[in-house]
Amino acid sequence: MEVPKSTKNEIMAALGKLLRTKRLDDITVTELVERCNISRQAFYYHFSDLYGVVDYGIQRYLEELQACTPEQWHEALERTLTLLRENRTLALNVYRAYERSYVEHDLRQWVTPLVEARVRMAAQKCGVTEDQTSFMIELLAQALASIVLSWVERGMPSSVVERLDDFDILVEGCLEYTMERLAQKNRKEPSSAGI
Repeated sequence: MEVPKSTKNEIMAALGKLLRTKRLDDITVTELVERCNISRQAFYYHFSDLYGVVDYGIQRYLEELQACTPEQWHEALERTLTLLRENRTLALNVYRAYERSYVEHDLRQWVTPLVEARVRMAAQKCGVTEDQTSFMIELLAQALASIVLSWVERGMPSSVVERLDDFDILVEGCLEYTMERLAQKNRKEPSSAGI
């Protein structure tokens, strides 16, 4: 996707270049605006701080991922993790600047659209409640986020693709079975289905 030229995108690109050699905590707004050849005022017009630039970049990427179909989730995730690994220094420099809970939140936000489309497709076939569907989305998104977070914490070894393949097999094998079991439960106990 071609990014239109804008000050926001230039700031984001300049920060990305700096993050290839420095941790986010070691970069200053002054250094960034000098690299972009803009004023501090221009920077603060677009962002409140450097974390805002990172958040902007993450949000832009999340928007691209939301365009994936349920069948494309594995490919999109693998492509993203490959991109992270190729830019490992940048990714780890950003990761180390954040609290773990913040990273976990962003990871769940990142993987939820990928998982949600697939879960909803399986749920439609079985007739489960919205609460049950939401629970499955949350459970699988949390599991996938944990796999990715663990991989990042270990320094991004290349073996994550095997883990994704295993996770995909697990989801493929269990999701429809679980949805059917939930639907059976709902048929037996219709009054407790929404709990």
